[in-house]
Amino acid sequence: MKFAVLSDIHSNHIALEACMDKIDSLGADGVIFLGDYVTDCPFPRKTMELLYQTQEKYPTWFIRGNREDYLLGHMRAPNDGWHYCSQSGSLLYTFEELNGSDLRFFESMPVSMVISPDGVPPFSICHATLSDNKRIFYPDSPDLAEIFAEQTTELTVCGHTHSPFVISQNGKRIVNAGCVTAKTAHMLILTSDGDDWQTEFLKVPYDTERLIAEFSESGLLEKGNGWARGIIGTLRGMGDMDLKLVELVGKKCRERSLPFDDEALWQESAAELGI
Repeated sequence: MKFAVLSDIHSNHIALEACMDKIDSLGADGVIFLGDYVTDCPFPRKTMELLYQTQEKYPTWFIRGNREDYLLGHMRAPNDGWHYCSQSGSLLYTFEELNGSDLRFFESMPVSMVISPDGVPPFSICHATLSDNKRIFYPDSPDLAEIFAEQTTELTVCGHTHSPFVISQNGKRIVNAGCVTAKTAHMLILTSDGDDWQTEFLKVPYDTERLIAEFSESGLLEKGNGWARGIIGTLRGMGDMDLKLVELVGKKCRERSLPFDDEALWQESAAELGI
C-alpha cells in the first residue's frame, strides 16, 4: 500500500499541481493532507479546487492546520483588526478570496486522526502534534518525550515546521513530511507491504518564477507588503525570509516599545533583509 503525504501548501497551487502529477505517476492508493492549505501565496481558490479534485480522484484524509484556525477565527470575530498591511494583509486577502464552502470544509477537519487501512499497521496524522496544531518542535527539542507520550500508534506523520525529518524514541517514530511551498516542493511517500511503514522523501520541482509573478498579478504583493516580500524571498531560496522578517520586526518592537503592526518597522526590517 502506498500513500502520498503533503503538508503546508500555503496556496501554492503551482507546486501542488506538480506534486499531484507526480502522485499520479507513482500510482498512490491515497493522498493525505496535513493542513495549512492556504494563506501566503496568491489565488487560494485555485488550491482549493485542486484539493476538491483530488477528493474525487483518490481516497483522501485532511487535517486542520493553524492557518485554517486563523481564518476560522476571523470568520467568527471579523473585528479582529485584520487590514491590508504587512502583518495581516496576506491573511485578509486569503479570507476574502475564499467562500463559505471552503471555510465549512476547514471546520469539518480534525486536528489529528488515526488511519487504519486494511492489512497494514495503523498510523497517526496531525499538523504539528496530536493535540496542538501550533506547537513547534524539532529533532533536538527538549520536550520530545512529552510529544511521543501522546502517540497511540507506532508512527505519527506531521508537518508545520517545513523541515523534513525522522525521529525515533522507544519504538515510536515521528516523520515530518516537509513543506510543499518551498523553492522545491517536498512530499512524503509511505509504503507498507503489511509489516512496517517505509518512508521516502521526494523533492518535486515547479515553476517558482511563475508563482512569484502571480504576487503582483493578484494584488497580494501590495496587500501583504512586507510579509509577501518575505514569502517571495523564501521561494527564491534565500532561507526562511518570512520567519527572519517576523523575528527582526519583533526585536525592533521590543527595543522601541512599538506595536507589532507598526508598518514602518516592517518596511525597515524588510529593507535590512534585502527583500
